Amino acid sequence: MHSSTHFNQGSARVALAATWGVLCALPLAAPILVSHSCRRAASVAYLFFFCICHQIPERSFTISGHPLAVCHRCFGIYLGLFLGSLIDNHFVHRSPQVRRFLVLAAGIPLLLDVLMPFAGLWTSSSMSRFFTGLLLGTLISPLLVRGVQEFLNEVSGAGLLSAICISREASHE
Repeated sequence: MHSSTHFNQGSARVALAATWGVLCALPLAAPILVSHSCRRAASVAYLFFFCICHQIPERSFTISGHPLAVCHRCFGIYLGLFLGSLIDNHFVHRSPQVRRFLVLAAGIPLLLDVLMPFAGLWTSSSMSRFFTGLLLGTLISPLLVRGVQEFLNEVSGAGLLSAICISREASHE
């Protein structure tokens, strides 16, 4: 069982790193595609993220004068999710209290960066939005890796393999 758990942790890490890597690359691809006159392909990337992000150009990094398909904060979150999925963080597995603390530690700076400007106590900047998103993504990602790992363990331990075996036996009859 230990080798299966290790395999699933690696599978979860690879799957999530690939997913977050694509979510980091697509916002970068949009302005590059626009600058190379591939407007239709860029439009697909911008449209994909339109449902997720406000895409205010003044709140987005630019490449060749064109904004990324997401804002500073969203890009920070995606990059943090990617980087966090690459780190094997055993600290996350200690207890539910540690996991709750990580969520709070990740969320509070971002929440303050969002709310304090409304109170006139702080003016958020592109870097504060980016780094609070990066912190959130980096600290949340190992929790997602663990969740996917547990899901893979449940699926492989309780049914998927037996369902495949039953399916194969039925096809051979």
